[in-house]
Amino acid sequence: MQAQTQLLYDQYNDISFYNPAVSNVDMEHHHMVQAWSHAALSPRDYRSHFETEAYEDVDVGARYQGRIGHNIFSASYHYDGYSFFHQHTVAFGYGYEFIIKEKHKLSIGGRVQVNFCDIMPSKLSVQTEWLKSFQMTPDIDLGIEYRLRGLHLGLSVVNIAGNSAANNTALITYERRGYLNISYDFLLDKGKNVMLSPHLLFYYGQHSLSAEFGMDLNLWKYAHVGYTFRIQEMRHVATVGMEYKGFLLDIAVDAAPRTYKQRLQVMLGYKF
Repeated sequence: MQAQTQLLYDQYNDISFYNPAVSNVDMEHHHMVQAWSHAALSPRDYRSHFETEAYEDVDVGARYQGRIGHNIFSASYHYDGYSFFHQHTVAFGYGYEFIIKEKHKLSIGGRVQVNFCDIMPSKLSVQTEWLKSFQMTPDIDLGIEYRLRGLHLGLSVVNIAGNSAANNTALITYERRGYLNISYDFLLDKGKNVMLSPHLLFYYGQHSLSAEFGMDLNLWKYAHVGYTFRIQEMRHVATVGMEYKGFLLDIAVDAAPRTYKQRLQVMLGYKF
């Protein structure tokens, strides 16, 4: 099976999780901290038929982003309590923003991450005498982003090493993936209070090729609502969020009819 195919799981519409060259801090706010958690809302009969007693879905994390001049930094921790293994991921990133003729901006960035995977052989139905219960797997992500007015164009590759845990078998793999993100911010009023941002995200992996598309509506910089459709998984994602005096709250709900699974994710943050 595949473990995490990107650094963090399901951070809806936040390209900085896929591309280490993208940052959510700017010249106005030099620091931002976030903490999030998500819960699966699968029906009980689905769990009993398909997940059995091994079903677990605990996912929490925290992240810091900072800026000093044109230097951008990030550090994060993520815990994924999936089924037969529990995974802790620690990551550190750095990027630099170049200003070209004032209007053009080009950012490049990299991120080093280490996965600490605690495997529970008792929850597997296969022979596990050969299986070590603890694995440490390092990896690296690289990205670049170009911005001109409202245009955002980015390209990144994550899990470049494409390592695997569980004694280098295919039991737990970290798929190498490439991402291409395109978005544009349309200002809908002269006061720059209402902004509509459609986006496309394409990704290509060792075993997958797909895309997602959607849009986000920002209102007076205090609130936003969004919708995203993920083609491969046929998933519908709705988001709503608000910002007040630096405090952030984001809620995302997604539904995947193919698997009868729904998820709820809550993120709290603060910019300063």
